Amino acid sequence: MTGSPGIRRRTARLAMDLLARLAVLGLVALMVFALPRLLPGDPVQAMLASDHAQNLGPAELAALRERLGLTGGWGRQLGDWLGDLARGDLGRSIRHARPVAALIAESLPWTLLLILGAMPVYLLGGALAGIQAGRARGGALDRGLTGFVTVLASIPPFVLAILLMLGFAILWPVLPAGGALPLFPSDRPLVRAGQVARHAVLPVAALALHEFARFYYLARAEAVSLSRRPFLLNAEARGLPPLRLLVDYHGRNILPAFVARLSDSLSGLIGAAVIVEIVFSYPGIGGLVYGAILDRDYPLLQGATITLAAGVLALNWLIDAALAVLAERG
Repeated sequence: MTGSPGIRRRTARLAMDLLARLAVLGLVALMVFALPRLLPGDPVQAMLASDHAQNLGPAELAALRERLGLTGGWGRQLGDWLGDLARGDLGRSIRHARPVAALIAESLPWTLLLILGAMPVYLLGGALAGIQAGRARGGALDRGLTGFVTVLASIPPFVLAILLMLGFAILWPVLPAGGALPLFPSDRPLVRAGQVARHAVLPVAALALHEFARFYYLARAEAVSLSRRPFLLNAEARGLPPLRLLVDYHGRNILPAFVARLSDSLSGLIGAAVIVEIVFSYPGIGGLVYGAILDRDYPLLQGATITLAAGVLALNWLIDAALAVLAERG
């Protein structure tokens, strides 16, 4: 069969990509183990600084270090952690005295809520704005939108978050300044869902604005290129409705480029989500990682980071697989 060699090549390429990502995950594991230990202090010193262990003697401190797995050198600690990781055990948080997996399971849905809320906004918004600007290349709309997006792209996500908080939670207090729920959340599911959505508006807006520029420029460039193609000129000459031109001609041709760019976007989006969550005191992975850094909570920092890295690499691999299928179909 003519299709079999192509399928075998695609499968082999995807298998090699998977192995490469597993190698990257291994490097991430080594880095997330080593880098926190290069910071000044350790979990026991952090406890002493926060009055948790002020009255412990030298023998008790040594026993505490042994119980926390901080003795025996880096080689032993790394071997113990990798062994636990191979069994699916992310360890136990020193600061929270709870399994790391349970803490991640509680925090991850909040981060996913922000990411899944922001993605449709910047994907659809970037596509629509970019296509309209590209179709009117050099016009007033193109110059205005491109100038605005250029300024927007130069603003870091934490500054965007602060500006949104300042504008819509302090100067014009129409939205909450932080958190995921009010102090006294409702017991009624619909009301509670509305409270969650209201608290997520500003963090979602900060993430969407951060990624909007990336897809606006991509959609604009693709629209400019498509505007010179004979099939599109023919469709416009036939007087097809603008909505059909937008969806069937521009949208379908821009889709593979958007899927390809999603692979890069996810990494930046998750990094931005961590920062935005810290600014808005949002109970996601960002706050968990930030607290683990301050407390030198090695198990929590290692578990949260390796979970995020594994998720990003897996999603990137799936996106590359989808892109290969789209490219094969033309």
